Amino acid sequence: MSVAQTLFEWDTTDPTPLEDYTNRLLEVADPTGEEAPGLVTDLSTYLPSAESWADLKTYRTRQWIDINSYEVPDGWESAEFNGETAKLAAGTTAYTITGLRRRAGIWEGKAAQTVDGVSFTIFMTCRPSYDICRLLRLSQLNNPLH
Repeated sequence: MSVAQTLFEWDTTDPTPLEDYTNRLLEVADPTGEEAPGLVTDLSTYLPSAESWADLKTYRTRQWIDINSYEVPDGWESAEFNGETAKLAAGTTAYTITGLRRRAGIWEGKAAQTVDGVSFTIFMTCRPSYDICRLLRLSQLNNPLH
C-alpha cells in the first residue's frame, strides 16, 4: 500500500486503534531518526486526534483516498537542478499527490458521504540509500510543493 493510501485510509468501525494507523507510517520512517519528530507532527495534522476519533466512532466514519496523480513536482526538479538538494541522501525525492478524500458514515440515522479534493507532497529517500523507501516528511495538506 502506498504512503498516501496508508495515510488516508482508516475506519473507526474496525477494531484497529488510532495509534496503529500512525505506527504503520512510522515503521517506514527515516531510520536515522533525524526527521522522526517532524514526521510525528506532520502525521498529527493528517490523522484525527484521540478526541476526534472517539467522536467519529459514534458516526461509524471511514475514510479513503482516490488518487488522481502522483508525480515529482517541478519545484523539486528545479531544486535538484540548482543543487539545493545536494546535502540530502542519495535517492531523496518528493512526490506530490492529488486526489479525492472520501469520508462515509452515518449522520442522523442515514448514510452520508463527503468528498474533498486534496493535494500534498511526500518527501522520501529510496535507493541507493535504502533498500526500501523511507518516509521523511509530509507537506501541509493542500499546500504541496509545486
